[in-house]
Amino acid sequence: MKKVCKAVLWILGVYIAINAVIYTDVYLRARASYLKGMMYLDWIKNPLKKKAYWDRWLEKEKLKISKKKGEEKRVLETALKMRYKWQMAESDAKNAYYWFKTTVECFQPPRSKYVRLAEKKMKIAEKLWKNKMKNER
Repeated sequence: MKKVCKAVLWILGVYIAINAVIYTDVYLRARASYLKGMMYLDWIKNPLKKKAYWDRWLEKEKLKISKKKGEEKRVLETALKMRYKWQMAESDAKNAYYWFKTTVECFQPPRSKYVRLAEKKMKIAEKLWKNKMKNER
């Protein structure tokens, strides 16, 4: 009987530990996704932050390819410039909406505070995105 109790307790402990790890992982992923959406919402209000972010990114990437030579370096620099230009033109409201949507759709259960916050912010981002699309027409 003692062996059965030990086995049951051991299995229960493993079950609880695995669920705790899964809960923590999903919670942290929801937080990261929510914060990414918030970054894009912030960029709508502060476009200079977006420019500074992508300027830093471009400089880091240029350092990585500075060791390359010839045609390969030229092609990589062209690709970097194209990505930089594309990112700067990308809709921050759309990106925010999709990060919040990802948080809500992919990172529950458990229904963490970040999922609840993302649901609220998703509506705001969607309105901003639709308004931007109307203004572009």
